[in-house]
Amino acid sequence: MWYVIQVQARHEIAVVEKCHARNVLLPGEDVFTILSERMVKESGEWKKKTQVAFQKYIFAETEDTDGFRIRLRKVEEMARMLSVDDKIVPIYPEEQELLQKLGGTGHVIRYSEGYMAGEKLVVTDGPMKGMEGLVKWTDRHQRIAGIEMDLIGQKVTVRMGVGILKRISE
Repeated sequence: MWYVIQVQARHEIAVVEKCHARNVLLPGEDVFTILSERMVKESGEWKKKTQVAFQKYIFAETEDTDGFRIRLRKVEEMARMLSVDDKIVPIYPEEQELLQKLGGTGHVIRYSEGYMAGEKLVVTDGPMKGMEGLVKWTDRHQRIAGIEMDLIGQKVTVRMGVGILKRISE
């Protein structure tokens, strides 16, 4: 089962690396952050880069929450497993399924492409295909879209890379 761990903003990758380096994980356990491919303009050219998709959150796959929580102290950074009513709970199966669909086995949300039909985004390629109903906003200039999803009962916005190739009128 997957659990959510809250960390300091911009420390997501460092905490994941420390979990792997400091023997926090037992066989069969994993800690990861979900990354999102985006296009970033550098020196006048667009380049594909990966950035953290969920700021302030990383994920753990474990069956031993009590032991894992104790071992998590080895990272010596703010990292706490999220709970509901003082009980550590896994993310809901449908949330895990959506995250696995988006990020695949490598936990990287690939870049999507599509077009605008009036004010509606139509995704033709990539993991966002078929999820247009979840899109809350798009920014054609930064080539990103915001998808709102539930994560342990809280609304979270995920920024994902999307190239809007053209605009057509409806």
